[in-house]
Amino acid sequence: MLRPFDPALPLPPQEAGWDENLRFAYTEVDAFWLTRWTAETGWETGRLYEHRGATLELSPGANVLYYGQGVFEGLKAFRTRAGKLVLFRPMDNARRLQASAARLAMEPPPVNLFLEAVTAVVRANARWVPAPERGSFYLRPVLIGTEPVLGVRPSQEYLFYVFGCPVGPYMGGNRLIVLSGVHRSAPYGTGAAKAAGNYAGCLRPQKIAREMGYTDVLYLDAREDRYIEELTGANFFAVLKDGTLVTPALGSILPGITRDSVLTIAREVFGWVAVERKLAIEEVLSDAAEAFYVGTAAVLSPVTVIHYRGADHPVGDGNPGPRARMLRQALVEIQLQERPDPWGWVVEVA
Repeated sequence: MLRPFDPALPLPPQEAGWDENLRFAYTEVDAFWLTRWTAETGWETGRLYEHRGATLELSPGANVLYYGQGVFEGLKAFRTRAGKLVLFRPMDNARRLQASAARLAMEPPPVNLFLEAVTAVVRANARWVPAPERGSFYLRPVLIGTEPVLGVRPSQEYLFYVFGCPVGPYMGGNRLIVLSGVHRSAPYGTGAAKAAGNYAGCLRPQKIAREMGYTDVLYLDAREDRYIEELTGANFFAVLKDGTLVTPALGSILPGITRDSVLTIAREVFGWVAVERKLAIEEVLSDAAEAFYVGTAAVLSPVTVIHYRGADHPVGDGNPGPRARMLRQALVEIQLQERPDPWGWVVEVA
């Protein structure tokens, strides 16, 4: 059931300390945003609805339930120390959602509609954006095919909605494992799309990794089973002993927005050599001084151990490295408007 949300109604202030010890978990807040598209009407005017107790109604024949037309995004809003609410690179998320939708033959929301939605959700839930040292407000834009269909074909009806949750750290462990006989994606597949099905296929390997005491799986390429691709939900980087920053080239991996931000900061802020190319697991184990993974949720976390072919291998000296710390600090400072942003990544929410 959906109940319209009235942003003019007064809301009680948060209790002191409400944002202490936040977890990365789903939380119903004040409002979420929703619109629909059909081939006959196009995109309807979107609006806010009450988040608490909200449910979505779908036909048992909805395309997303078995033909898998479902893509999504993840981005964050922050409260700066000056008290401003800001979004980080929302236009890039909007464009990536469009690319994911195109790969799955879905009708993508226009960029301006995406920006309207995420801005409205942050504004309506302003009291749920944590203090800068305590967390962030994670936004989840979702696009699903809802038309009841029986034969295999694209949906002619779509639901686009955006909700948000106050969150603390995500993942954060520093031990990865390469599992044999498991791959996340293949060349010419859907690995570059942020499609729901890509993550479903990673759940069992991730469960196995965690039961073995590792943070996540480090996936290799499906063609040669040699070159590093990415984690379940994060991109991988290595700092080689000569100082070169290397990350796997795009193709069958997700074009991460944090990945692009880190490459840009490394090149333009620190003046480092940063390259995108094939990166063999053997090269990382023998020649990496540091390694880390990045993502909107994970931000940037160091990797100190990689398990490969039955043995734990320390990365470098087995401790978090200085370049990872420098990159993380610079990224967070840009997000909080504490460092110059010459690229216009940070968007203030009025």
